[in-house]
Amino acid sequence: MKFKASFLATALVILSTLVLDANARTVDGHTVPDTLQVGNTQLVLNGAGIRKKVVFDVYLAALYTGKKTDQAQALISSTAPRALRLVLLRDIDSTDLADALNEGLRDNTNTSQWQAIQPSAQKFAGLLLKQKSLKRGSVIDLIFSGSRVSVSALGGQQGAVDDAGFAQALLAVWLGKDPAQSSLKQALLGVG
Repeated sequence: MKFKASFLATALVILSTLVLDANARTVDGHTVPDTLQVGNTQLVLNGAGIRKKVVFDVYLAALYTGKKTDQAQALISSTAPRALRLVLLRDIDSTDLADALNEGLRDNTNTSQWQAIQPSAQKFAGLLLKQKSLKRGSVIDLIFSGSRVSVSALGGQQGAVDDAGFAQALLAVWLGKDPAQSSLKQALLGVG
């Protein structure tokens, strides 16, 4: 009788592990969920990859969409709910993160677009700077819906920016013509 109970307990543990594995994907040893709930909408993992700088892994990025697509411009222009989850793989000063995002915004906008989104870019940087530093393992969720980008960090809502031009420019940091990292763009689009 003890053997059967022990066997049953072991079988349940194995079965629960299989269920967890069926709902997650591993990227370079890091696990990301296959779906993300945003309000009443369940988004699916479009793609995920690691942002590297020189030889260091900086963060894991996972892009969630209503349905999978490899069309970068369609994702940037969309008003449907999308989410970009960043999981930090090293400690990062929030000022450095805000500076890197501003650089990406400049790289993916022309002069008039850059000038037009300045108030929103400054407000967004302020949301990131609410946390002085972010530790390895910290999760930042950028939720895109309509013209709005909401920011959550460390399990709490940091605020939102409502500006369609800024929302498109922000997603272009990863998916635009001059992305932060080409291989990460391909990974987020589920290509390659």
